[in-house]
Amino acid sequence: MVRALLNASLYVGALWFYELCNPTQQYASGEITFAGNPEFGKTTRVYLGPTMIEHVNLIGDTASSMALCFALLINAGSTGVWASAAGSTLTIVSRTNGSAGNGMAISAVTDNSQNDTTPLTAQSSGPLAGGNDGKWLTDLTAAPRINRAARDWNGAFFQALKGYGIDVAASFSMELQNGDDSTQAGIAQRYPNGDAAWLNTPALQTNFSPASTAFWQQAYSDMADLMANAGVVPYLQFGEVQWWYFPGPSATTVTEPGMPFYDAYTTSAFQSTYGRAMTVIPNQYADPASLAQECAFLPGLIGSFTQTIRGFVRQTHANARFEVLYPPDVNNTALNQLVNLPKNDWTPANLNCLKTENFTYTGDRDLNAAAQSIQLPMQLGFARSQSSHLVGIGDPTTPWQKEQRMTRGASLESVVLFALDQFCLIGYSLPLEQSQRVARFMGR
Repeated sequence: MVRALLNASLYVGALWFYELCNPTQQYASGEITFAGNPEFGKTTRVYLGPTMIEHVNLIGDTASSMALCFALLINAGSTGVWASAAGSTLTIVSRTNGSAGNGMAISAVTDNSQNDTTPLTAQSSGPLAGGNDGKWLTDLTAAPRINRAARDWNGAFFQALKGYGIDVAASFSMELQNGDDSTQAGIAQRYPNGDAAWLNTPALQTNFSPASTAFWQQAYSDMADLMANAGVVPYLQFGEVQWWYFPGPSATTVTEPGMPFYDAYTTSAFQSTYGRAMTVIPNQYADPASLAQECAFLPGLIGSFTQTIRGFVRQTHANARFEVLYPPDVNNTALNQLVNLPKNDWTPANLNCLKTENFTYTGDRDLNAAAQSIQLPMQLGFARSQSSHLVGIGDPTTPWQKEQRMTRGASLESVVLFALDQFCLIGYSLPLEQSQRVARFMGR
């Protein structure tokens, strides 16, 4: 994002900034168990698929030493598997991740004299099995939350901007592409039927529970660390930190699937507060007149979330700045305007800036609605110096140039163009048009 001419806004993203874990991933394995007494001078063979590994039995060999011997031989010469020994059991593990490691045949052949009373035997468990691809998930407890690649890139980016004298704000939304949507993790927004709120990003829309807050507050703090280390005063954005705006895809009532307010934490906290279950709200057009308690409770969770994060970050960065990105277009219903705008927390005293965006209005060529978006922060008590507007520039046929001129004409703190890659790929020219008005002197 380009923010005026001497400011930048960076959307950290929903996809790749975090660490990953795969708690259910398994490598395929199998066992060969030896028993009896190896006969001196005889040969014992282990087969890994068609590959044979052999050992000439020594005079002091036992069933346990045979297992250890083959483990050492396999590890010395094999790249597709590795092995270990525990007592007389040889365990062979595929080096191929997940289910692709299943299926390799393993076996052993022993050589014994006919009169051997305790011959060496080898029992195989069968082909390598148990390999499971699992599912890669956002690591909710990694410290730092931001992965090495993202830390390096963002740190270098902030240093470069600092060198050019350009201020920067870093934005997180509530989205996680690899978010854990299990009820055990407890971070997903959920529809009334229990389905998690998955967006077409694709990403999981996270909720405002303590589990979700614990993840996000550390992510914001880590980003503040990167900014401070680059010599930049931390400036962090709550980017569309909202309840998802639309009902889910699976019906839970006769005609409507319901809004995503029904995760376990939210429903239990509402029950505890009001002594009743939360009403099933069918869609964003529901009349809030009959939902007074829901419309008071739900924005309160957002406000508590942003307040907690600000407090957590300022424990180590007392000078950290914060702003909110709020989209009036997708909140353009009476219900959404109430549940997604925590007016008690999003105040000029708590925020450095309130920024609006309206991709829908821009795409619809509705400059009247865009003008209302531009004015919204001032209507909520924010000074023009604490107000900003983001303009989507991805479609050159829309009147985004007029929208950005309207914003500059309103004398806001900044106008943000979303996004730099689109600006470059489409090939817009600089400087931006100041006005399309012309004046001509026609003579006397």
